[in-house]
Amino acid sequence: MTRKLLLTFFVIMLSGISLFAQWGGNNNNSTLSSGKDADVKWEKKIIDLGTIKQYHPAEAVFKFTNIGGKPIIITNAKGSCGCTDIDYPKKPVLPGETTEIVVTYDAELLGVFNKTVTLTMNIEKSSQILHLKGTVTK
Repeated sequence: MTRKLLLTFFVIMLSGISLFAQWGGNNNNSTLSSGKDADVKWEKKIIDLGTIKQYHPAEAVFKFTNIGGKPIIITNAKGSCGCTDIDYPKKPVLPGETTEIVVTYDAELLGVFNKTVTLTMNIEKSSQILHLKGTVTK
């Protein structure tokens, strides 16, 4: 009985090591990475919406390109207030791809505004801050 138990344990360990080597080990898959880390180039990080009307949502589109050698993954997007809705890619952005972050601002307060959106990404400067500004009128 002990021999069967040891043999079963040995087979399970070999299977686990084999799976780790295939899926979790140092995988040098050239279609997903090169020697260069993930990096981003923004078209604009500040968008001036100009004058917008109160309670009429305004949209800003922030575009970026992955200029690195590895996929970019956005793990979180948070606005500086509850008045912003953020739509961002949930799938990895592959090297060379351009994508966009769409921020919708629904203004309640009149006057000048300056709102931020903080993105958390798998790049060296993991927090990327985008800015929306403008003036709200009746």
